Amino acid sequence: MPYETRYREVDVTKELGYDRIKIHRPRFIFFNFTGLRPSTPHWIWFGKKEVTKYCNTSYSKTDLTSAGRNSVLKEPGERFIKATQFPSGGGLPYGGPTATGGKNNPLFSNANGILKGLFYLQSNATDNWSISKSGQQLLAIDIYGLKKANAYSYAAAKFKGAGQYENFWKGKEKESYEVWVDPPKTVVDNSNDSKTTVTHSTVTTRTGNKGTKITFHNNDNDDKVTHHYSNGKFIGATRTVGGKPAPVTTFRNGKLVTTTHAPNNSYAGGRSFDGWGE
Repeated sequence: MPYETRYREVDVTKELGYDRIKIHRPRFIFFNFTGLRPSTPHWIWFGKKEVTKYCNTSYSKTDLTSAGRNSVLKEPGERFIKATQFPSGGGLPYGGPTATGGKNNPLFSNANGILKGLFYLQSNATDNWSISKSGQQLLAIDIYGLKKANAYSYAAAKFKGAGQYENFWKGKEKESYEVWVDPPKTVVDNSNDSKTTVTHSTVTTRTGNKGTKITFHNNDNDDKVTHHYSNGKFIGATRTVGGKPAPVTTFRNGKLVTTTHAPNNSYAGGRSFDGWGE
């Protein structure tokens, strides 16, 4: 009994490796600078760029840590991608910058020398920062510049990030699979007498040289093959499975007589294609 190789289309996903993300994505970062000169103006710098306008000192650490996983504070995504300062709206409890930055608009440490709040790390065509192994410095300093030697008060921290893109391909491909297929069966009946026995299955006999005889395929009363005769000669056969036409090929003296296909050339009831002969 043979196996037949067939083919089908299947959905395929292929992993193609990973690429390093080169710039930081937007996010909110809590900062808490201590030991600064009390009640003193300070500017905030990140990666050597002044970002005072991207800070809001109304936020506490708890505001960020207690926010829900899907909170805009935890996952801002691209909601504020066009913002040019600390964003507002979009579900933020406190919006806008505390100070607009520049030489004339700094933030101020409190009476205890503390400066804390949220920094919005922007990432667009204008304002973005690269990811480096050494990280980016977040600096609070009491001068409008980066030279710590010229400052009386400053505090700094390092912010590091890492990420990668997963590259993959989705599409369709052909795959092969094996199907068991019963080979065609041929039943030969060369007699024209009034009683014919066919060993393939349970058979009803025909009478005389005209009419039909009915064979039940594999003793299955639901699978019926009807032999047709004219003037004592076998002229072909028809087959039904469950009352519906099914495929059958008929022969006489080794020569093809008829081939009858099921609707849409399919195999009715999942049964195999059979050859019948006379």
